[in-house]
Amino acid sequence: MTVFDYVVIGIVGLSLLFGLWRGVVGEVIALMAWALAIFAAIEFGTQVGVAVFAGIADPAVRTLAGCVLIFVGVLVAMSLVRMAVRSMVKALGLSVSDRLLGMVFGLVRGVLVTMVLVGLGGMTSAPKQAWWREATFAPPLEIAVMVARNWLPDDLAKRIRFS
Repeated sequence: MTVFDYVVIGIVGLSLLFGLWRGVVGEVIALMAWALAIFAAIEFGTQVGVAVFAGIADPAVRTLAGCVLIFVGVLVAMSLVRMAVRSMVKALGLSVSDRLLGMVFGLVRGVLVTMVLVGLGGMTSAPKQAWWREATFAPPLEIAVMVARNWLPDDLAKRIRFS
């Protein structure tokens, strides 16, 4: 096993543990929170920047400040929602199944994150390095990335090479 393998095990293992710790309900709400925060920051960041940070002269900095405020605000609000929903899940006695499903969610997320990293690595010279070529997990992840490549835009997909 090489550094590549240990990094894969670390990413998948941490993701699995976070899924177990937070449960599937917490994971799904967290995923929705990030998507909503990004959308809200893009959609309303400029207006909030103008309204709240009128004293900032530079429009780019003002917009950035508005985006950050919206982004953090949505994440905080959604964390409160997540805590309330987790309390309901616990009260219903579904904690064990929630956590086990969260572990499965974490496993899938960890594999997807490693696939993204392997795909990005496939755009560099990293696959030619010994630590990559000799890795146990590199071949199956490369195959998975090559299959998933069909869903990527052509300009991006053609840049991923492992040989």
